[in-house]
Amino acid sequence: MKKLWAIGLSAAFLLTACGEEEAAEPAEATAGSEGSDDSKEVKQELMKFYMSIPNTINAVDGDLNAFEMNQAEDTLPEGDELQAMKDAAIASAEESAGAIDSIEIPAPLEEQQETIESAFAAMQESYEMKAEELTKDASFEAAIEKFGEADAMLNELLVEQDLAESSIYNEVSQ
Repeated sequence: MKKLWAIGLSAAFLLTACGEEEAAEPAEATAGSEGSDDSKEVKQELMKFYMSIPNTINAVDGDLNAFEMNQAEDTLPEGDELQAMKDAAIASAEESAGAIDSIEIPAPLEEQQETIESAFAAMQESYEMKAEELTKDASFEAAIEKFGEADAMLNELLVEQDLAESSIYNEVSQ
């Protein structure tokens, strides 16, 4: 399901970007400025980069998602089975934080690097909060809110490049 969602979102981004690029090409061709080419490169790199973030996280967050889905459906097991599920979810949350740390920001996004790094820090903190909560009562509201801050920062960058807003949280929490 995650992959279908990612493919659908990717297609929407590509269609949005392609439509805007085709409409902008005649003006760019007559203007002949390098700034337009730089802007186009930034937009393309941002789109590719943005779509790679959930793919990186989804590679390691399966056990955490399974716990959260069971929790939401009130179908968590009991006893040793619950503890094993929590332990796997904790490891998954920690791996997710580490995966975010491993994502490299492409050179064309140099001007957006500070915002991206801040968003990544919020995402990592969110996963660390989830890992901590799993040792307690597993209430994830604060962690979800923290991830929402990251989504908001990244959406600002998308809007600046005339791309559609999205939610990485929705893509990684399924």
